[in-house]
Amino acid sequence: MSIAEAALYGDLIKHLRDACAQQLAELKGVSVESESAALDEVIRAWFFTPQEDLYGYTPQRVIRNEELGIGNAIPADRLDDMFEDDCPVCAAMRADAEADMAANPDHDHGWAFGLAPESSLLDEYDPEGADERWRIEEERMEANRAARKAEARTLPFVGADDPDLAHDIQQEHARLMDDSPF
Repeated sequence: MSIAEAALYGDLIKHLRDACAQQLAELKGVSVESESAALDEVIRAWFFTPQEDLYGYTPQRVIRNEELGIGNAIPADRLDDMFEDDCPVCAAMRADAEADMAANPDHDHGWAFGLAPESSLLDEYDPEGADERWRIEEERMEANRAARKAEARTLPFVGADDPDLAHDIQQEHARLMDDSPF
C-alpha cells in the first residue's frame, strides 16, 4: 500500500460518511449534522475497539505505535496465532519464544506484525490497473534479477583464503544463477 493510498483512504471515509449522513438524514427526516455525528461515533468506536486481526490491539494503538516508530509486538498470549501447528520450523520458533518468556516474563520476544495487504481496495475497483501494475512490477523484478546475474558474472572470486566466506560467496553465486525471481 502506498502512502498516498493510505492518506486518501481517510478522505474516502469522510466522503462516505458525508454521503451516508445526507441519505440517512433525508430518509429519517433529521439533520445532516446529527447523522454525521452518529456516523462519527461509529468510526470512533471502531478505532478504539480491540480487533482480532490485530492480535487484540485497537486500530488506534496500532496506528499510534507506527507513528511513534514502536513495533506492534504480538502479545505473548497470542503467539499461537503466529505459528502453524504442522510446521517444524514454526514449532521450534514458538518453543524458543516460550522458553525466553518463561525465563524472563518481561522478555521482548521480538515477534511483531505489520499491515501490508496483498491487494488494495483500488485493485477491486480497477482490476485492469492492478494487472498493469503487477506486469510492470514483474518486468522490474526480472530486470533487477538480470542485472544482479550479470554483475555476479563479472565479480572476481574473493575469499579463497577464508573457507566460510568462500562457501557463502559460492552459495550466493549459485542462488543468483538459478531462475528464482528474487
